[in-house]
Amino acid sequence: MTATETDGCMNETAPTTPEVVLITAAATGICREVAAQLAAHGCRLILVDSDAVALETAAAELGSAVVASWAVDVRDENAVRAAYATLAAADRPTVLVNGVGGDARPIPVTELDTATVRASFEHNLVSAFLMTQVCVPEMKERGHGRLVFLASIAGRTYSVFSNAAYVAAKAAVVGFMKQCSWELAAHGITANAVAHGPIMTDRIEQAWASKSDDAKHEILSRIPLGRRGSVAEAAHFVVPFCIGAPGFATGAVLDVNGGLMV
Repeated sequence: MTATETDGCMNETAPTTPEVVLITAAATGICREVAAQLAAHGCRLILVDSDAVALETAAAELGSAVVASWAVDVRDENAVRAAYATLAAADRPTVLVNGVGGDARPIPVTELDTATVRASFEHNLVSAFLMTQVCVPEMKERGHGRLVFLASIAGRTYSVFSNAAYVAAKAAVVGFMKQCSWELAAHGITANAVAHGPIMTDRIEQAWASKSDDAKHEILSRIPLGRRGSVAEAAHFVVPFCIGAPGFATGAVLDVNGGLMV
């Protein structure tokens, strides 16, 4: 990174080398599209996903943009740290996109059990915590980094597709992001989140198909734009937090939900 001084303040400018972006849940859905859009911008990519077959396909399609691909469970600290240790210094991530998460099971709060709640926090929050803790030290040394969290509209209000455990876990992701933004700002690291509403991922499409016509109409009637978002649209709003020089945006949550929550 470089910086210029204006009125006694240091203003960040765009990096002189391509960002190296580590993306979790990169093999499918929104994060797969984020990877494609970042590759088109010249970024170098580290793809992480527990689905080895889908990951291999994604890496092949993205070609030379891919620095590495890890078929690991991001809740497994030993596996994550071992994979990170294999990266050459020049291939260490300058950007982290925490995309792991999701739950499309509408379980009533009275029927949730503690195992489900713990699993949701492990999947959504602990995974983001671990990846952040692994990647941030070298970002601090470099004086530049970007943390981006996929938070979901569920973490901002409630969910018609999921359950209270998921909503609570995604709200915790927002809180974790905000604390990171405050602690890391002095080191040139920003932390922001994108909270997507109903996006036509495979998971949501399956949940959508199980709903009655009346339920579908009721959901769409509450979205001012009158439709669900596409995966490409969802990814489009993640990319600006990853590249360029958005250095004065940190601790922000960008709501992408067609006006469902304003």
